[in-house]
This record gives sequence, structure tokens and C-alpha cells, in this order.
Amino acid sequence: MQPLREKLEACLHMLDRGGSTNKGDTNWLNDFCATFLAFVSTLQKCLSNQLEHDCLEIICLCLTQILICIRHLETTIQTEAASGTRIQASHHHFTDRITVCLKRLCVCLLPSTGPSENSATEGVSFLKLLDSVLDFLSEFTTENVDRSLVKDSPANVLALSMQIKCHIDLLLGQTLSFANVALQQDKKALSALCQKVMRDCSALQEECQETATNYSMQKLKAMTLEQALCQLEEHINESLLRLVYTCFLDFQRISVDKIRNILRNSSTADTDATADEFIADFDVNLDRATQIGIFAIAFAPNLKIKTIVRSCLASFEYLDTSLIPSLQSNASDLHSELLEQHFKEEMSKFKQALQEIMDSRAFVGCYLQILTTGLNAAEKKFDKTQLEDLVQTGFSILEHFQLDTNQKVVLQPGHEHLQNFVRVLRECKAILMCASQVQQDRIIKRFKILRTILRKLHSQITGDQNKPAAFTENIKHTIIEHSSNCMDEGNPKGILCSPSRSILYATRKDHSRGNSCTPTDISAEKIHSDCLKPKAHNCLRRKDSLRTTMFKRQTVFESLQIHTTSNSQSASLEISEILNQLTCLTSSFSKSLQGNRTKEINDCVAVPSNPMPRRSKGTIIKIDVLQKVFQQKVCQNFKEDPHKCNCMLFK
Repeated sequence: MQPLREKLEACLHMLDRGGSTNKGDTNWLNDFCATFLAFVSTLQKCLSNQLEHDCLEIICLCLTQILICIRHLETTIQTEAASGTRIQASHHHFTDRITVCLKRLCVCLLPSTGPSENSATEGVSFLKLLDSVLDFLSEFTTENVDRSLVKDSPANVLALSMQIKCHIDLLLGQTLSFANVALQQDKKALSALCQKVMRDCSALQEECQETATNYSMQKLKAMTLEQALCQLEEHINESLLRLVYTCFLDFQRISVDKIRNILRNSSTADTDATADEFIADFDVNLDRATQIGIFAIAFAPNLKIKTIVRSCLASFEYLDTSLIPSLQSNASDLHSELLEQHFKEEMSKFKQALQEIMDSRAFVGCYLQILTTGLNAAEKKFDKTQLEDLVQTGFSILEHFQLDTNQKVVLQPGHEHLQNFVRVLRECKAILMCASQVQQDRIIKRFKILRTILRKLHSQITGDQNKPAAFTENIKHTIIEHSSNCMDEGNPKGILCSPSRSILYATRKDHSRGNSCTPTDISAEKIHSDCLKPKAHNCLRRKDSLRTTMFKRQTVFESLQIHTTSNSQSASLEISEILNQLTCLTSSFSKSLQGNRTKEINDCVAVPSNPMPRRSKGTIIKIDVLQKVFQQKVCQNFKEDPHKCNCMLFK
């Protein structure tokens, strides 16, 4: 690991040396790109075959973020050249992010430099917690499993119930974190369902504490708790989809550009209050996007999409501390415009990744429910604004089916219904533009036609019939001795929201909260992270998981293949694929530099022992050059041993 450490320290040294005066010129970015390329090339050679999956994920995230920041540093330099103005704040923003990512890589790749816990990202997912609880409950409810653990002694039964309670506490904490940003109509239902789960869990625990063991009563209480968990799961599915539609709509309605215009024209107390209201709504919507992204990461089908979502959330985290303050300090500043452009690009990638993850039938069914509710309200009291929101929300369906993956689930007659849906949706938008000249009944009738077509489209969308409903990641039935430290033996006390862990950067909430996490919270989370690691054999589920209801699930073969890939020699190829596919930036680069590409590639792959050659002024090592070099290395590895290459690049 010594060569890797040297290359990493060289990158950090380039970010620290010479102050800020030479960080904005072309030559500095040139040299940094070459040094970074040398580091990644060494990283591919040094990756261990037994690399932890969490470590691989954080490596992909940090490399992706660094490439994004390099591209925006280049945009900043080009903007400076065009405007003749130095944008120092933008340089600090992106170089600081690169520094954070490099230091995170240092912690992940060189364990001696820091605690291993820092290699984690968003923490234990809701899905793993739910699967774990249902796994433990199967000891009580399923007849065809080994009951030796339960029948061995009352002490084991009590320990098992304590373990269930400990996992449910974490699960409810995550649920309440989601409920905090959920729609108003969903908050009460989620709170009531959480209380029901707590009561049923307490009843099971009390039954397990009885001296005289009654297996029938334990089974009854366990089945009741299982049913409550399934109800909670089902409502989270519906609430999450409704929140996705609302989040998409609000980011169009409460855009950064609107906040900029309000702040630019802010001169009275009324406009200041309006600006504060818009900023508060924007922050709430950003929190909603974060919660949606955390669920999406858990259900993403592969490492590539997981990295896309994580990278978007990480960008949101850092922009949370800089975007709005840059607008408030100077709404016409070039720095705020560059950050706004960065935010729009990340939001666009975030939406596309969500559209690829979400199940088409469930997504269309949710909009059908929203449309029906809106029509019922419009028949009682006509509201043009509400109908306009329904139309704007409907265009999310059009964006969803623009992806080739989602078009495959539509049967042949459904394509005609989809075209009719888009046509009538545009007619609804047009008729609302002249609503004052049209009778309200005719407008409502047009929306009813839209609903009829949507029902036909919904019936022509296939589900994931080829995916087994009972398959899930197995959680080992282990009663760990730490369980007594993370729960009380009495009735459950109030469950608090899980403290939100940042994906990569520190947020404003982290700064305001400080070091408020107690050692108990940290140790409990570590205990559950160790306990929730998936094993290689199947477990039983009594109900379809969240993957079946909302998100697309992988087959047994695909899921096991992903698990095997993360611990195999393909880690280097996975990184190459992500770097190659996430940074397709060739079209945005200057065509005048095409003649210098061959020389740049030869300079990039020079022998590390030789000093890095100085490039001509005005030339930057482009990201597509990095991609080509990475692809050449992957192709060379493939030629040497094609059996090791199982990534999508060669399929």
C-alpha cells in the first residue's frame, strides 16, 4: 500500500501547496488531473480480492465526486476567462470537496490512518432491518424451521425477544425520520402504525418473559407483530411514492432561480418574508429528496445506480451549506450561478436514477390514485391551480417511460394507450391555459378522459412475474450478547428519530447538532451493522418485501451474483465501469483540443518514477481522456484473463 499512499499524498499536497493564487490556472488543473490519474491507476492494481463491499461503495462514491468537482473546476475556469472575473469562492467550494473525498479514501484504503467506521455511508437500511425482524419472528411463526433455538430454554426465548425489540427500535427510528418529511396526510397514519408496532412488540416481549412458556401465545403475539410490520411496510410504500411525485413537482415550483429573483428584488419586509418562506420550503424539499434517496439506495439493482444516487445525495449535502448562503450574500454573483448549474445537473441525474429504480406499475398506479382524488375534489370545488399541479405531475409519467428499461414492461397495446395519455395530458394543459373561456364541466370531462386512458395503460403494464417473492437477503439467527445493552426489559419507551448520518460531507444540521450522538447510539448502530450482514443462504418471508411493491427486484441469480462480485477480483473492473459510465462528458468539451489528445494520453501513462511532464499553457487533461485510459487498462485486463471480467462493459 506504500505506492498508493504516496500517490494519494501527492494529490493532497497539490491541493495544499502554493495558496489559492495558482489553483485557478489551467496548468495547475492539468497537473492535478495527471496526478489523480496516476493515483487511480495505482488504486486499481492495489485493490484487494477480499475488499469489503462497504469499502468498495465508498471508493466509487469518492472517485465519482472527485470527477464531478474536476469538471466543475474546469467550468469555473472557463467562466472566469469569459467574464474576466476571479471566482475564488467556486474554487474553494470544489477543491475543498476534492480534499474531503481524498481524505475519506485515505481512511478507507489505509485503515491505520483512522477508524474503520468512517468507511460506511448511509448506515443500515430499512430493508435489512425489516428482513432481520421478520427473520427472527419466523422462529415463532413458521412450523417448518428449526425450533431448537426457541425450545432450548426460556433464556434463549427472552434473548430472542430482546433482539427483536432492539431491531424494531432502529426500524421505527428510521420510519419516524421518514415521517418527519412525509406528506401531512401520511404523518398521522405512520405515527399510529409505529405505535401499534411498539404495542405488539411489547406484548410479545412480555409473553416471552413469562416463567411458564406458552408457545401458542408466543406464536400468536409474533404473528400479530408480523402483521403490524406488514401494514407499516405497505403504508411506507404508498407514502414514498406520493412523496416522490410531490418532490418532483416542488423542485419545479420552488426553483433556485425563483429564490434568486425574489432575493434580488427584496426591498421590503413582505418580500423578505416571502424569500424566507421559499427558502424554508426548498430546505424541506431537499430533506425529502434525501429520505427518498436513502430508500432508493437500498433498492437499487446494482452498484452503478447506487453510486449515482449516493453521489447526488452527497452533492446535495455540500450544496446545503453553500447554495442558499451564496444566493443570500449576492444573488447576482457568478459563484451562485455556478452552484445553481451544478444543483440542476445533480437533480436531473437524481430524477433519472429514481425513474430507473421505481416499479412502473406501482408508479402509474400511484398517479392514478392522485388523479382520482384530485378529480373528486375538483368536482366539489373547482380549483385551477390544483388541476395545473395534476397536469404537471402527470408529465413525470412521460419522463418515466422515456427510459428504455421502463418501456419494456409495457405490453404492445399499452404503447398506444401511452401515446393517447400524452396527447390528452397536453390537451388538459392547453385547456387550462384558456380556462376562463371554457366551461368547468368540459375541463373536468377532459381530465376524466385522461383518467380512463391511464387506467387502460395501468392494466397493460406487467409486473415482475419472473422474480420470486419469497427471496430476500438472509440474516443469520444469532443472539448476540450485546443485545442487553441496547434495550430495556420493561415496556418500550418513546422511540426517537434515527440521527441522520451524512452520506459524505458535513451538513448544516451536523454543524448545529455538533457531537450530540451518544456512545450508546454509536455502539448500538455498530452492533446492528455487524448483525445485519447478509449471508449466503435463503430465509423465509411471509409477505412480499418493499422491493416487490415499489422497487424493482433482482432475481435470485442476479442478487447472488452481485454479492459474489463485491468480494471477487472484479472490484477494479466495477470502478472502471462506473468511472466510464458516470462521466460521459465528451460532448461538453472544446473541440479545439482534439489535436492534443494523443499527447495527453501518452503523458498520463508515463512511468511513475519519471517527473510528470509540463503541458502547454491553456490545455487541460479532459475527463474523457481519463476515461479512455481507464478503458484501455480494463481492456488489457480482459485480454489477459477474460474470466475475471463480468462487468456490464463487456456484455
